[in-house]
Amino acid sequence: MSKILDGIRIIDFTQGHTGSYATMLLADFGAEVIKIEDHNLGGDVLRGCCPKNEKGSAYHAYMNRGKRSVCIDRFSSQGQAMILKLIGTADVVCDSFPAGELEKCGLGYEDACKVNPAIIYASQTGFGKTGPLSYTAGSDLAAEALCGLMQITGFPGGKPTAHGSRMADQFGGVFLAFSMVIALMAKDETGKGQQIDISSADCMFTALEDSVVEAAMSGKKFEREGNRSRSIAPYDTFEVKDGIVSTAVSTNSQWEKFCEAMDMPQLLDDPRYDSNESRGKNYDSSLRKIIADKFKDMSKWEIEDLLRPYNIPSGPGFTVAEAFENEQLQSRNMVVEVEDKVLGSIKMPGLPIKISGIEDMPSGSAPILGEDTAEFLKSIGCRESEIEAMVSNNIVMCEGGNK
Repeated sequence: MSKILDGIRIIDFTQGHTGSYATMLLADFGAEVIKIEDHNLGGDVLRGCCPKNEKGSAYHAYMNRGKRSVCIDRFSSQGQAMILKLIGTADVVCDSFPAGELEKCGLGYEDACKVNPAIIYASQTGFGKTGPLSYTAGSDLAAEALCGLMQITGFPGGKPTAHGSRMADQFGGVFLAFSMVIALMAKDETGKGQQIDISSADCMFTALEDSVVEAAMSGKKFEREGNRSRSIAPYDTFEVKDGIVSTAVSTNSQWEKFCEAMDMPQLLDDPRYDSNESRGKNYDSSLRKIIADKFKDMSKWEIEDLLRPYNIPSGPGFTVAEAFENEQLQSRNMVVEVEDKVLGSIKMPGLPIKISGIEDMPSGSAPILGEDTAEFLKSIGCRESEIEAMVSNNIVMCEGGNK
């Protein structure tokens, strides 16, 4: 069955997590993603990243599923010529290097336009390709710190805390994928390519929700709130007999239903809790303890069974390992098994984008290092003898080090 992005070719210079999630999403929807890897450095850094075993990296298997691998030395003039020929056949170039890195190799946007005037050239970096930090190597941690996310994450009195996953790189990857699809749509209309510049820090800054607009209005410095909310109460996680459970009561109507479901009608007559604002003001001093005492001797499923019929947002807490067995996630095809060429059968998250009429299954295994080098070099006119010479001179590497 054909996929939405069948026929789209992407030359992918992304490294690590940054940008890789974006090109993985597009590969899942049918794009041909050709990952240019530096064999002299062992390929994409994710190939050596945990979690891994003696065979290879599960992290790499996830972030690079469905892609192809071509090993070419981008620092050599002959290698650069080969890469430019590949760019000439592509719709998109994608990278995650700091500003100027590919330009030094003669592979920047202007260079790409000379061989392919309609190319879309998309970049994701920690800080973007402009500004005083553009030429520095970014990281997810630095992006989270710069945009203010760490200052509002964690519990009161605690230190600024990073998100539990590489959220800036992941969130930036979603924006990067979105921007490439927009540029491809525009190219269909105009025939022209675009240069795209996505900053992980920019993307996380937009994700600060109410705190960013309120800070702009008042200049207020927010204190960390843990799992609570400044504007909704109760909005929190609570300890129960078998773990934790979350609940969020955002309106007076939901508050009435919550009190009914939990058999606490006395709270409805208490003026301290008659509005979101008053519940928020009295949450730490009294309301949280009342709810915590009610929940502590119950199981998460008991609470779920009581609140769900009232359509009150709530949910039991799971570990990441337990989430793989979660019935809701499994029913959404969010736990998939991919036959990886290196690791064998491996479970990983499925496609979060569900579109009617489109199969929501990953496009296949991550590539073995250099497994597609010979195929793509031949496709741009290289003869067998030329490939053998480039292998001998370490300009290219084919799978296993041979053509």
